Amino acid sequence: ITAKGKGYRHTETNDLDLGHAVKPMDPHTGQVLKASPPSFTSVFGEKLVELAEQRDDLVAITAAMTEPTGLLPLQRRFPHRVIDVGIAEQHAVTMAAGLSMGGVRPVVAIYSTFVNRALDQLLMDVALHRRPVTFVLDRSGVTGDDGPSHNGMWDLSVLQVVPGLRIAAPRDGTRLAELLAEAVTWQEGPTLLRFPKGPAGEDLPATATFNGIDVLRRSGRLDVLVIAVGALAELALTAADGVRAQGIGVTVVDPKWVIPVNPTLADLARRHRLTITVEDNSRTGGVGSAIAQALRDADVHTPLRNFGIPRRFLSHGSRAEVLAACGLTAQNITRAMVELLTGLDTASAPTSAGIDNPGTWPVHSGEEH
Repeated sequence: ITAKGKGYRHTETNDLDLGHAVKPMDPHTGQVLKASPPSFTSVFGEKLVELAEQRDDLVAITAAMTEPTGLLPLQRRFPHRVIDVGIAEQHAVTMAAGLSMGGVRPVVAIYSTFVNRALDQLLMDVALHRRPVTFVLDRSGVTGDDGPSHNGMWDLSVLQVVPGLRIAAPRDGTRLAELLAEAVTWQEGPTLLRFPKGPAGEDLPATATFNGIDVLRRSGRLDVLVIAVGALAELALTAADGVRAQGIGVTVVDPKWVIPVNPTLADLARRHRLTITVEDNSRTGGVGSAIAQALRDADVHTPLRNFGIPRRFLSHGSRAEVLAACGLTAQNITRAMVELLTGLDTASAPTSAGIDNPGTWPVHSGEEH
């Protein structure tokens, strides 16, 4: 039994979490100093209430994280449809499998880093039986000031091995609401949504949608294809603007459902000279690795470079600081794209004898649409 908040009146009398989640506040009154902008968590919580009002079979399950995962609004609206199992993620997942067999549509909301505890249950109790359970992983990617243990940097690597699991990474609040509504209607097996801690930010509308893939930017020749994963779409767009300013053609897409890999990505990569993936997950076994495998399977030989989190534990710091330490900045990605394309141009130039160097020419010339 964990006791929290001892020695400070405003935490001792906090009915929700006894001061577990500390926000900037007046130390004399305990009042939060300013309201936070809409976060991915709050968008999820509001949309879940809306969906629960539309269908009576929807039930949420969490592991001692009712407020932090955004389930408080649903608990207030439908108290009997939120189940807190305590710090027992394995039990939460197996309970979800059982409830789904009884006709309930469970939504399991936990932190990304804590889903590691329940991999066996997700595999053998949910996925093996193709149960339509929806997992919502808060604090995915870099959380920064929550400390090294809370960075949700492994879920895309660990969970993409689960057969039949569909994984979505919404880039903004609107996409989160849309993908959640889609996830809870999927009946063929489990689904999962992952999003980071913090503000949902401004919406990033698509200029076009093609076979389920949102096109966020398209300009110039077919030089670079940038595949943005989830909340790093804004970073990818900034980097794309950097190369576009140097006369390089760029296409930025968001597949939304990142696992399994949409086969259209291979078709797009085939038409470009270079493919870049950007994700806030470990580069080891992440979405970039899955896309690289998909390109090989499709016999696409376009060079690919993946930007993500290195295979190491991350130091404490703000999200921006930790991302920068991982090389996930617009400047780094822009510079890498320019250097990689320059290398391709150099390799594809005729030899000094005036004979084409076989095997070094780009597969595609970057033609216009």
